[in-house]
Amino acid sequence: MNFLRLLSSEVVQHITIHCLNTSVWREGSSEQPSERAVRFRAWNGQVFEARGQLRPEVAADDCKIKDGHWHRTLFSFRTQDPQQLPIVSIHNLPPSEPGQHYHLEVGPVCFL
Repeated sequence: MNFLRLLSSEVVQHITIHCLNTSVWREGSSEQPSERAVRFRAWNGQVFEARGQLRPEVAADDCKIKDGHWHRTLFSFRTQDPQQLPIVSIHNLPPSEPGQHYHLEVGPVCFL
């Protein structure tokens, strides 16, 4: 891993949260992230969060739709600091309640 970091000038990772009747980033018709939006802890301990200095790119946020169907929110992490990735933990995930579910799809880290 250290060898890849030394040779890389950019690092990319994608995380998808699949959800059923639960929000993970925005709520309803709001264009701003929720106070309860998920946060991502990087390899070096820094945190990617909605209102922080480091923010993930949100390619799609359909989890705010609560219609009884599965939706997804797509997060992209792209950085020129190879020490930031991979994402090692995800915080502030919604609590488990009847009729609300989610699962994570964590993509590989690409060292470029």
